[in-house]
Amino acid sequence: MNEQEEHLNQFLTSSTYHQLSANQQKHAQDILTRFNQHMLDEQHLADTAWTPQAVQEVMVGDFIADPTLTNQFGIAVAPVLKAYQQFLQVDQLKEIEAAIDSQRTNMNACRKAHQTWAQLHGEATPAPAEKKVAKPKTTKKATPTKKAHRADWSPAKLDQFISDAKAAVGTAPEFQHQFLDHAQQQYIVVEFLTLIHQEFNEYPGEWEFSDLQRVLGMMMPLDPDITAKQIQNIVPTAQALFDYLKRTDKIDMDQYKTALKAIANMQPSQSMLASLSRKERETQLVMSFIRSNGVNIDDMKAADQWMDGHREEVAGFMRTLLRPWREYEHQQLVQRQNAAQQRARLSQPGEKAVRHHRAPRGIKFSKKARKKHHRK
Repeated sequence: MNEQEEHLNQFLTSSTYHQLSANQQKHAQDILTRFNQHMLDEQHLADTAWTPQAVQEVMVGDFIADPTLTNQFGIAVAPVLKAYQQFLQVDQLKEIEAAIDSQRTNMNACRKAHQTWAQLHGEATPAPAEKKVAKPKTTKKATPTKKAHRADWSPAKLDQFISDAKAAVGTAPEFQHQFLDHAQQQYIVVEFLTLIHQEFNEYPGEWEFSDLQRVLGMMMPLDPDITAKQIQNIVPTAQALFDYLKRTDKIDMDQYKTALKAIANMQPSQSMLASLSRKERETQLVMSFIRSNGVNIDDMKAADQWMDGHREEVAGFMRTLLRPWREYEHQQLVQRQNAAQQRARLSQPGEKAVRHHRAPRGIKFSKKARKKHHRK
């Protein structure tokens, strides 16, 4: 994994990312993957070395001219680019943000026409909006984009897909010789396929890298019914599922690579989470979130200070991870409240604890009964 990919992965789990709107989060990975690649190919600049001029040129170049890009994608570009540069804390942040804002109108015109600025006007990319600088026409090839969402999926088709995958656990070679039995593997397969659609509205073939990581690496270990052994084996079971889906042509090579990349370095953290209680897993995931924001969690004072200043962001992060289990969380909250109320009542003057008198049990009762019988 190169440095830019590491930056992108860190951004996708950061508080800066979670402050974006739902539409911006949905398109963030695709926007940044495409933009970073164009910036490298056309400007030879890494993501920490963008210049205002380079940003403006890429914004209205081949990056935005692809006809498969939607209006929602275009709307998300500017705020995502600015958030990414804020996250990286680049030197020219204010200048780059101003350059992005000034080029939005031109970029939208290019997206609607499915053409670069040069193709629209026979001129090269303008610097600020509405200003044009005469240069030779560019002839660079467009970078391939992510496929548009497939329209042939339906809830019924997804249900059948999940049912078929569950059945394949018992017969497909990929699931044999695993540490989990078939029933345990089926639990993981069904839960993963259900959550990735339920929480992120993604069908097979559309899975995003960051969403795969959130479901497999964070949400599933918080399932109140999952066992420690199953958590330990989420990665090998997911690997078997992806291998099976690729072999049977249910996902293509691009989706397969994205899926494998998502679980590539996940096993050590899964093993660690499996050794903890559920409450400890929540705490560990919060620590991981804080660390992803550049905070040294070994320095408890620094970690506490960061959390004090970012309480809403931490709460939002955990709400996302715990959303599938909100009914369980509600029940736990009710139990804690009832227990607290009971303790409060018992602490009031004049209140006495209710004592339940039970008959003696076991061997003591038996001896007493025998002695009483002998005296008679």
